[in-house]
Amino acid sequence: MRVAILETVKADGGFELEFDHVIIETLKEEGHEPILFLPMGTELGRDLHVPVCELEGGPIVSYDGAGRLKKIWLSLQRERRRVKWFDAMAEAVVRERADVVLLTTATYRYLRALKKSALHNSSVPVCFIFLGVNPQEMPKFLQAARSCQPYRNIHLCVTTLRDDFGVQRPDNVRLIPPPVLSLSDTMVKEEGDTLRIGFFGHYRKGEKKAAWFLRAAEEGTFTRSVHFILQAAPTTAQDQADVEALVEAYRANSKITVLTEKLIDTAWYEAISSVDVLFLPYTAERYLYNWSALYFTAIGFHKPVITTDVLNPEIMAAFDVGACVNMDNFEAFLHGVESFVNRFSERKEHYAEQLQEAAEKYSRANFIRNLLALRNH
Repeated sequence: MRVAILETVKADGGFELEFDHVIIETLKEEGHEPILFLPMGTELGRDLHVPVCELEGGPIVSYDGAGRLKKIWLSLQRERRRVKWFDAMAEAVVRERADVVLLTTATYRYLRALKKSALHNSSVPVCFIFLGVNPQEMPKFLQAARSCQPYRNIHLCVTTLRDDFGVQRPDNVRLIPPPVLSLSDTMVKEEGDTLRIGFFGHYRKGEKKAAWFLRAAEEGTFTRSVHFILQAAPTTAQDQADVEALVEAYRANSKITVLTEKLIDTAWYEAISSVDVLFLPYTAERYLYNWSALYFTAIGFHKPVITTDVLNPEIMAAFDVGACVNMDNFEAFLHGVESFVNRFSERKEHYAEQLQEAAEKYSRANFIRNLLALRNH
């Protein structure tokens, strides 16, 4: 099957690009022929080893550095261009003989543009992939989804671990589990004498999670050797100064490494592979509804986690892949980390079995098969 992937988000090494990469590689493994479609002039910064076609309609609109008023104008410009990209995609479907179109990180706003474009009458199935729908978005999502019900080839796929729709779910909406985010040639590192725990992400000023992570390395009472790796990639000039101070403060601590660079493509895979455990301390309510890319990376790489009971709790309810820690109180948090580390050797085989089961349930192949099953829905 010739599968067209349409990407309209500026993604320089971010999640969107990695999600596209995983989908493309899995399509190939499943015997399909993926083709990537991008607005004209888009630079990915990496080769996804797939044919790339450009679409008329103007370049991708970025919000980088924009203030509140400029963002309003840019959002209007982005929607107008989205209509043009969808129009161009409707023509490309015929020209490139595509069998199905995938839009990999959609929002309900995409459906507004869809209705104004020729793509809503596509001759082949078009699947919009949503990364979860939270309660605040639900009314707008349902309104947009229902307005697309007359379009027989438009399918809305919500990747989620839970059903928050119930009887309200329109018949053009399907729910499927997200995929693990790793490739078949994932590098595997055997656990050494030192347990390496990694916390990866962008640095944000005043982030207690990063501070507690480093304090745990300094203050924890561990019965084995440990090493804590913190990625603190700054996004602003002020963050840069904070990160430099962080590096200087912990330079002499042999238990801690602070990484300040972005990790893209092979460097990202190598960083995840180099640790034994991933620290996922997220507590925002949205993580009840939106699946965590890093959690599904951990499962894909068969890495146990130290996490919270807010982050995708359905995973830990089904599979014992690590420990949940208290992020409300540092002493309770520290106790949780100490307990996990000091019992790791006796539980690592159990974690390995549970991670294998989770990886099979959320496999990339299952995800692609579920997606393409929409074609006959």
